[in-house]
Amino acid sequence: MTKCGAEILPDKLRNELQKIALGACFLGSGGGGGLATGFKFIDDYIQNHCQGKKIKSLKIADLDKAQGPGIVVAYMGAPQKAGGIKCPDAVCAGIEKFSEKIKKDKKIKDKKFKVIDYIIPVEIGPGSTIAACLAAHRLDIPVLDVDGAGRAVPTLDLITYTTNGGVSVNPTMLCSEKISISGEKADYHQITLEISDDTQPGAASKMESLARPVLNMAEFDQRAGLVMWYFEDVTKLKEKANACVPGTLTFCQKLGDAIQSMQWKNGEFSDIEKLFKMQSIYPKPAIRKICHGTLDSATTLTAGGFDVGVITIKGDSTKKGDSTKKDDSEHLYTIIFQNESLIMWGSEFAQPLVMAPDLISYLIKDRKRQYVFTNDDIMHGGKLKRGLHKKEIVVYAIAAPEALRVSESNMKKHKKKLCNTIAGAKHNALLKHYMSVLNTLGYYGPYVPFYKPLKKDE
Repeated sequence: MTKCGAEILPDKLRNELQKIALGACFLGSGGGGGLATGFKFIDDYIQNHCQGKKIKSLKIADLDKAQGPGIVVAYMGAPQKAGGIKCPDAVCAGIEKFSEKIKKDKKIKDKKFKVIDYIIPVEIGPGSTIAACLAAHRLDIPVLDVDGAGRAVPTLDLITYTTNGGVSVNPTMLCSEKISISGEKADYHQITLEISDDTQPGAASKMESLARPVLNMAEFDQRAGLVMWYFEDVTKLKEKANACVPGTLTFCQKLGDAIQSMQWKNGEFSDIEKLFKMQSIYPKPAIRKICHGTLDSATTLTAGGFDVGVITIKGDSTKKGDSTKKDDSEHLYTIIFQNESLIMWGSEFAQPLVMAPDLISYLIKDRKRQYVFTNDDIMHGGKLKRGLHKKEIVVYAIAAPEALRVSESNMKKHKKKLCNTIAGAKHNALLKHYMSVLNTLGYYGPYVPFYKPLKKDE
């Protein structure tokens, strides 16, 4: 990794960012924006802001050494509109307006006073992670080496910042792209949202329910930069139990480096597993190969701002409790996703093979040696891309970070109270809300960690 803040050529920055995008694609559990979208963000940014001159490398800040104010940023909107985003323009414009509001509220008249010292990623994903990195680079401040999920998630209530950390969702700002309405001069359009009970159960969900209708306005055209979760001091992320998942950005970079090597050398899929043995983000056993086979089909439809669909894989049978022993019969494996892959079934098992919050990630051998894909990347027109049909695929389960799996017994043991993710229920961890999301996909059983022994037809 380039020394933080060192001057480099644009192609060096492009390569740094592409590695992060590749790693974030694998860790996004099928979501977090498409890899193609993340790469387009990078290419557009280099072309518009970095051509013909030396520039500074991306600054990545270690949470243990960080101190000062920070803000969480992302893009929000319909997946099909992501390709038209001029990343990170709307986010940076939103941060500028957000900073003005903070100064006004606190009656700060010093124009040089810095309201933001760090950019904080909302989740992991090739679009989400790269948006945070580009905003930080554009503003010449560090991006913090954390995120709020250790994966990509379909709703804001699955992010740790309020649910585990009790951080206020006020104010939340949506900023449009720079567009013209009714012949007026092109400009950014901002809307600031605030709610009561801003650190209480269901706060992030309430804020999201207010924010999504804004995207239907002509000024926003189904996409917006999201500026949310302001930290007066990011040390709060260390003080609150499981308020974030640290170390994910640099791990994305290491994974991306390994994936790049696979692409150049036409390497084997197993290479990616080695890095998980040397990391501390995901609890051990951290990763397990679930199935090996060929892509059979994929279908999706867009509803309520989500891509909801099914991926079907033809593969070998998995022997009871052992993913390495195969028989000669062919079986079907099904991944169900809501933007992100949330649950996976095998035709020979009566219970899920993997389920959220554990991650479902896959590698595909295509002619271009891309290897890593999100669910958005493999689709075209609501169906599996023709060139990927019958391509070799390996599906992995990755253990969810502790912050996503903390149970009520853990909270009592450590005398911690976490904000509720479902309004009106008792205090609980993120896990309970994950289960409510799985309910919408038709699963009403208990959470079963992927590394527990599997039982056939029971």
